[in-house]
Amino acid sequence: MTLTLEEVRKVRFPMVKRPGEGYRAIEVDDFVDKVEAAFMTLTDENERLKAQVEALRSGEPGEQRPDQDLLNENEHLRAQVEELRSQQNGRTVNSGEVDRAKAAQQDAEKRARQLEQERVSLQSQIEELRQAARRPGQDIDPAEVARLRSENERLGAQLRDAQTLAARSRTSSVAQQPTTTDDGVRKLVVTTSAEASPAVVRMVELALADAERVVHEAESEAGRKVQAAETKAHELTVDAQTRADRIESSARVNAEKLTSDAKSNADRVNADAQTRRTELFRELEAERDNLAGRVDHLRSFEASYREALTSHLRAQADNLDQGVFEPAELPELLKSENRVAPGGSSTPRLDALIGRGQQQN
Repeated sequence: MTLTLEEVRKVRFPMVKRPGEGYRAIEVDDFVDKVEAAFMTLTDENERLKAQVEALRSGEPGEQRPDQDLLNENEHLRAQVEELRSQQNGRTVNSGEVDRAKAAQQDAEKRARQLEQERVSLQSQIEELRQAARRPGQDIDPAEVARLRSENERLGAQLRDAQTLAARSRTSSVAQQPTTTDDGVRKLVVTTSAEASPAVVRMVELALADAERVVHEAESEAGRKVQAAETKAHELTVDAQTRADRIESSARVNAEKLTSDAKSNADRVNADAQTRRTELFRELEAERDNLAGRVDHLRSFEASYREALTSHLRAQADNLDQGVFEPAELPELLKSENRVAPGGSSTPRLDALIGRGQQQN
């Protein structure tokens, strides 16, 4: 069962009836406060990592929008190529317009040279985009995508110009048959009649070849960029998930350690209290035994004293009844052998001192 932060805050421990039967309330409250602070920090860190993961997941479609726009432009360019192919299908050479074809030949050759230059420039730009995409960790540049889009639009305009020149010359008969290669890229096959102008035919072939090459390279670049973005997003997601798991594991280990330390401290305090209780009981029992011995001694002394006093009083009463006024045991001075003869003194020196003092007075 998972312990939440709210449950940690609401936990309450009942107070014990006797001071020696439980833990100190202040120490328990301090420990619960420390556990609450650590748990709250770990919860905030986990929520922040989850928010980062969700942000990365929600940011993946936005990163693919420039590539999707580029694919749309490529599809539009392909549609224009198809339209050019359909318009040129079925046209025949008019032998009466040879003079105009010769006049248009120079324009067509000039236009072909311009298309060749534009093709070289576009290839260099595509190569720059390819090199930029190969750099690890580099995101899609919107400026590069916009420039590629403008180049596609310009290529479409050039194709429309080529279409106008082909319609105006009317010297070629173009039969186009779309084929598909093994990699799924559509390829245009162009055939002309024997009377067609070589320059016009060459111009159309170059335009179609450039269009197909640009479309193919743009699709390849878009696919590589999308794949790189997906790979990077997946790596960030895995990294964030790994970090979240590591932090959660560390938090679990710390919580278990804190719980173990608290249990060890509680066991030690309980053992100390039990030992102190045993010692106090031992001291109290020893003191009780000592006091009981003294009470027994006093009681025996009381009994002997009471008996001796009773015997003495009874003996005195018997002497009074018998008329004997001398004690049963005479002092040594009252015995006959120790008595002084009449006129004598048993303390001559004391008598001399008394007489000397009287003489001085």
